[in-house]
Amino acid sequence: MTTTLLSHLIELERLLLDPVVRSSKNQISNLLHSDFYEISANGLMFNKQHVLGRLPLEKIPQIYNQDFRGQVLTESLAQLTYHAAYRMNVQHALNFSIRMSIWTKTESGWQLLFHQGTPCPEFALSFDE
Repeated sequence: MTTTLLSHLIELERLLLDPVVRSSKNQISNLLHSDFYEISANGLMFNKQHVLGRLPLEKIPQIYNQDFRGQVLTESLAQLTYHAAYRMNVQHALNFSIRMSIWTKTESGWQLLFHQGTPCPEFALSFDE
């Protein structure tokens, strides 16, 4: 994967964590493919319609992500993996997970097709990225 494509997909992935984007059904809809689905860290499955109904109302948790790796699967599919730590607020302990996203290139740009979070052991947070 080129550095430019990896940087672009990381930027798109992080946009989904931006409070302004998360509060906008239109912006979320533009980032998610019509066939998008997610398997959450607790094993639940969500489709695009569920995410569009949930994210704009959801309190934004504190999320840290790092150690991004990417690979091109086909000309129009790319995979990102990374580590994430999140908590609902400073009073809660951090939850650690490995995240994987598959992005697809469409006529309107790259869109998120699939996302999964899997709990993992605690790791050291790096604030250099």
